[in-house]
Amino acid sequence: MSMKEFDQYLKASDFFADTMNAHRAATAEVIAAFAVLLKRRGQATDVELNEMFRSLEEGTGRPSVDGSRRILVARIGDSLKARL
Repeated sequence: MSMKEFDQYLKASDFFADTMNAHRAATAEVIAAFAVLLKRRGQATDVELNEMFRSLEEGTGRPSVDGSRRILVARIGDSLKARL
């Protein structure tokens, strides 16, 4: 199987998509927990956290990285809203 065929196989795989989504959700939960801890200790403000997340949404010129970052930042935001 060529790399191109393997890439197409992964993109079409529901199992792979579910695994990636679960990984992103779990990663977002861990990062959000740390953000809440920093905020409660007074080591980070809402403004600082929002600026950091906004900067992470900026493009890097690497489409797959940028897409993953945007998805992860959105999930972190959702998790923070649920925790605060």
